[in-house]
Amino acid sequence: RAEATLQLSRLDPLSGRTNVVRGRLILELPRLARLELEDGQRLTLREDGGDWLQPAMRQLVRAGSQSAAGALVWWGALLDPQATGVQERKVGTRQYVLTQPGAGEALAQRIELGADGMPRRLTVETSPGERVEYRLTRWRFVRSRGPADFVLKAPAGFEVVELP
Repeated sequence: RAEATLQLSRLDPLSGRTNVVRGRLILELPRLARLELEDGQRLTLREDGGDWLQPAMRQLVRAGSQSAAGALVWWGALLDPQATGVQERKVGTRQYVLTQPGAGEALAQRIELGADGMPRRLTVETSPGERVEYRLTRWRFVRSRGPADFVLKAPAGFEVVELP
């Protein structure tokens, strides 16, 4: 289980301002990911789908494997790029472009490694022209907790929305 402190930055296309949220990223093999954000949001990804807890909307969105597959590839690439089919191309000192076979450079993601060899910054293009930057610090490795830690439950009074 790998855990890192996270700073997520996203440009708001309406206001032109960059929104920043802090939190924690948790990764486990095989292909499990969890984001815990300071605003209470939680996002999990796994082979059979994922969950997104949105306290402000009082809902839990549960996604099936189709909906979660794209995002899971990029988080899986941090642990084991070959297993996800992601191809790496070095573009600078400790900087790489990650692409999926057949997707081309249009949806390439960028990763920068720190001096310690750990991912320091991941830039993900969520749609053409829109990017999210994840800054990762304070990596630590602890005992895995298993797949159950990557399944969220809706608190009382929350609506559950099911996606394919």
